[in-house]
Amino acid sequence: MNRKWILLGTVAAVMLLAGCSGTATATTPTAPCNVTCPSPTQSNPRTLSVNGAGTVKVAPDIALMYMSVITKDPDVSKAWDGNNAKATAVIAAVEGLGVKTEDIRSDFTVVQQDKYDPITNQPTGEVDYVVTHTLTVTARDLTKVGDILGAAQAAGVNSVGGVSFALEDPTQAISQARTLAVADARSRADEIAKGLGVKIVRVLTINEYGASVPMPADKGYSGLGMGGGGGSSVPIQVGTWEVTYTLSVIFEIGD
Repeated sequence: MNRKWILLGTVAAVMLLAGCSGTATATTPTAPCNVTCPSPTQSNPRTLSVNGAGTVKVAPDIALMYMSVITKDPDVSKAWDGNNAKATAVIAAVEGLGVKTEDIRSDFTVVQQDKYDPITNQPTGEVDYVVTHTLTVTARDLTKVGDILGAAQAAGVNSVGGVSFALEDPTQAISQARTLAVADARSRADEIAKGLGVKIVRVLTINEYGASVPMPADKGYSGLGMGGGGGSSVPIQVGTWEVTYTLSVIFEIGD
């Protein structure tokens, strides 16, 4: 009886070792793998990261002029009416040089100012009314900017806040700069890869940092002060702008 139990135990042990196939095999243990664990046959690609930049020079195509008619009088009606008459003349002069009505914007203020005794520096009880009519004029023919300023001053403008130049639609310039930036990145990558004795395989990622477009630049023609005068054309230089586009590219490299 004891021999039967020994025999059955031996057979069970053999079957456990042999598994379902009836034969015992030796295996090498491996670490468990899930979705966060790469396949043993895969390897991380070698990469090369470069920056690219492209710059184009463009000429502004619009000018923004900021000009004001300022009148002051103890009688608010006189300050008001006098300002209206001058502002109307200024608008007519500007439109006479080809500026469209939709390219002229008005801002209007009336401010009461107390008068002060120059000795005691105390209020006298009297007041002045200051009426300011500010015009923002957009010129699309830049050759007329100086003439517009001169004509406006002759018609009644007595304060000019400045002249700014801008690019109305920078889309084309940005596109050209982007194309140059891509070419620059590829050229840099090819040069580095050649020096390292490797080859560019493909593009893995592209990061665009965007375009740098200058803001309108104030040329500083300002401060005519009260009284106006003059009226001759003002010499204006437009100059050029630089639009720059930057990006980075990561390439896969191989032997």
